[in-house]
Amino acid sequence: MLSNIRKSLLMLLAATGVGFLFRYFELSEANIIMVYILAVLIIAMITTHQIYSLVSSFISVIVFNFFFTEPRYTLTAYKKDYPITFIIMFIAAFLTGSLAVRLKNQAKKSEEAALLAQKEQLRANLLRSISHDLRTPLTAISGNASNLLSNGEKFDAETKHQLYLDIYENALWLINIVENLLAVTKIEKGKMTLKCSTELMEEIVSEALQHVDKDKAQHNITVQFEEEFILAKIDAGLIIQVIVNIVDNAIKYTQKDSHIEISVGKKENKVLVTISDDGPGIPDGEKEHIFDMFYTGRNVADSKRSLGLGLFLCKSIIEAHECEIRVENHIPHGTEFQFTLPIGEVTLSE
Repeated sequence: MLSNIRKSLLMLLAATGVGFLFRYFELSEANIIMVYILAVLIIAMITTHQIYSLVSSFISVIVFNFFFTEPRYTLTAYKKDYPITFIIMFIAAFLTGSLAVRLKNQAKKSEEAALLAQKEQLRANLLRSISHDLRTPLTAISGNASNLLSNGEKFDAETKHQLYLDIYENALWLINIVENLLAVTKIEKGKMTLKCSTELMEEIVSEALQHVDKDKAQHNITVQFEEEFILAKIDAGLIIQVIVNIVDNAIKYTQKDSHIEISVGKKENKVLVTISDDGPGIPDGEKEHIFDMFYTGRNVADSKRSLGLGLFLCKSIIEAHECEIRVENHIPHGTEFQFTLPIGEVTLSE
């Protein structure tokens, strides 16, 4: 309330100042009236209730009468047409303010409707993606489990091991998807809270590599640190999730025996993490959408299952740390993700 009153008074003071300026240059009173009407219009736009524009309309008439009509600095008026001028000025200011309030309310309703439509679209996309992409691993798990229950005694050890491995890998994939979905839900509801602490990046990367896709054995993953001890002030669990998502993508979308490199260094008082591969790369037209929710690019219909949430989640987590993430081409070919993190410091207490 005090903020709205303050805004209204400042606009009326500004209009009065402009009025004195117009009078100094001997401009007509009609111009000063238009200044007050404009002030009421702006008040209607920047305040939260119509009462402020209504009161401002009345006050603008009083102020105009006091400062700019003969005799000045009184609330009387010598000319017979002044009362009509005041009435018309009040009506014009009131109607202008009311129109501005109505337009503002309509714009707010349109924005709310657009936001609701966007949420409904996101919900529809999520349900469609889940129903389509989760069916495959669930079918594989139930089918393999059924085979083991029905014919387990007929299978040799190698066949059983492969069935167990398939169930395990599909279950891990489902767990990763659920974790991403839960994190995205928190982001959408504005409930993502960071639990930051000073962490050793070598431990973070090592922990992340323990959770990546089991196909990592078919790829060459190397890790490099520019310094022996690099500390970052981060939410460890979320940053591990970022590294897992990016490395999993590199494993899924590159050929066997490809090289995936994780390097950690420092740049401009930030920790810089770079994850690169020598796969086919990402087309330039897709790079600008790669962090969008549900975007899966050219892989949407192939065998690489993806809900298009991983990179969206990565960007949200990095931005929650007030840092940046980007993707670019890796030379001579492949993809390179870079993201920064707040640098950490160790405080020694005596």
